[in-house]
Amino acid sequence: MKFYSILTVLFLGLHSLFAQLKPETMQSYELSLQKLGEVMTNDSLEQNRIKANYQFVRTLISALKEKNSFSYPFDSLSTYITVKTADDKKFKLFTWFLMLDDGSFRYYGAIQLNNPNQLELIPLTDNTSEILDNSLILSNKQWYGAVYYQIIPVLGIKDPYYILLGWKGKSLTTSSKVIEILSFSGKDAVFGKPVLQDDAKSKLFLNRKVFDYSSSVSMLLRYVKDDKLIVLDHLAAPNEEASGIASMYGPDLSYDAYRFKNGKWQLQENVKLQNSPDISDELFIDPTKLAPPVNQQK
Repeated sequence: MKFYSILTVLFLGLHSLFAQLKPETMQSYELSLQKLGEVMTNDSLEQNRIKANYQFVRTLISALKEKNSFSYPFDSLSTYITVKTADDKKFKLFTWFLMLDDGSFRYYGAIQLNNPNQLELIPLTDNTSEILDNSLILSNKQWYGAVYYQIIPVLGIKDPYYILLGWKGKSLTTSSKVIEILSFSGKDAVFGKPVLQDDAKSKLFLNRKVFDYSSSVSMLLRYVKDDKLIVLDHLAAPNEEASGIASMYGPDLSYDAYRFKNGKWQLQENVKLQNSPDISDELFIDPTKLAPPVNQQK
């Protein structure tokens, strides 16, 4: 069995179960998850990281089966996973990655729906290796895995959706930033929606946007709520010879932005920022700079 399918296997039969409150508290579950997260992220042996990840999934499921788990913040796990709740409290999103010795990544995640009566979980199965076209609309079983750090709700329209801003390590040399669009069809998660427009003169709208760049640098991608802007570093190659080589791209000190208009997001280039990014932004947008595996530290 491929270990990146662990979540799907463990969630089978759990979609609509809800356990009574157990003697073990949420705090003790969180402590166990914290210890497993440390091994999962930092242990020098790949087999130990894989095993810890498996136990992490099992323990997280047990914790989420506790009554009122939706409101529990899991704050101490922020070094190892991201836990984000939508502003409208419709769902909570758990995502994290496992780094392998060859420099590749596997992604794990789950969406917990806000149901006070029973546990409803949507497992996210990383299918990156099989996705040859980033423009496809995908299900939770065909997830373009990423670690999401910001949720932007787009509500009050005919077809509401959520923008997910995420980071995606690809290899030792290349990382990505992802603008993903999440919507729901009933209680099914749908990834991808044509709401991103790169050219105002074109009628083409993208289902998601992926930015590839050198893993030796960081790329800014964040939402400025007051201005309704998704601000991002403009990426460029250092010279013509490096053009088209993703691992050579990096920020060129200019900024672009997607501006919200009529339910869509239109790209604007060379946007002037009132506040320049600082070092905290770098940590906010690149989890590998917080706690890389021991054997990858330099």
